[in-house]
Amino acid sequence: MNQRQINKVEMMETTHNYLDANTAVWSAIPIVTTYKNQLSQAIDGLKTAAQDQDAARVFIGSNLQSLKVTIAEKMDILDDILEAYADDTDNAELRAQAENSKTDYLRLTNEAFETKVKNVIALLEANVAAMADYGLTQDQIDDAKLSFGSYQDKRGMPRSYQVASRQATQTLEEMIADADAALQKLDKVMKRFKRSNSSFFNGYMAARTIVDD
Repeated sequence: MNQRQINKVEMMETTHNYLDANTAVWSAIPIVTTYKNQLSQAIDGLKTAAQDQDAARVFIGSNLQSLKVTIAEKMDILDDILEAYADDTDNAELRAQAENSKTDYLRLTNEAFETKVKNVIALLEANVAAMADYGLTQDQIDDAKLSFGSYQDKRGMPRSYQVASRQATQTLEEMIADADAALQKLDKVMKRFKRSNSSFFNGYMAARTIVDD
């Protein structure tokens, strides 16, 4: 991986981390999740491809605790959807399992946190079709899975989920092209925040800037 590619991947990672840190702003727009997942998978593939290259000093970004916070925020949003569905279907058992806040997740030990996340993801996937009218999509669940996979990587644990991807058969340039395509789609969607949330939009554009060494 040459310096130009390294700089581009660092920008991609910075953009991805910025979106993760501001999930609450865009979470109501499902297509953002779709494009962000495409970017996340491309970044994962690029990191893997670069591991054996000494020159590839790819920016990794989030530490373990900040990733835990990101996952807790995403699960809090998904739990709210699950809780609403449980209320409407008078499913007291499901509601009891879905009644988790961001704080509830963060106070758990790492081991208990992993167990809780996996249990709730299982409930979400078991009911995803029934909750389509509540705004739940498989892409939203996959987004949480991708962040959870990064969290497990940082803990030195095997990933619980392997979200379907075609990166294994791609070249470095093809993966970069995929990431660029996802970013261009994100750029178009992000324009809606230019006036309604200029602070968020300006932060996104700053993250999208490639810093040349």
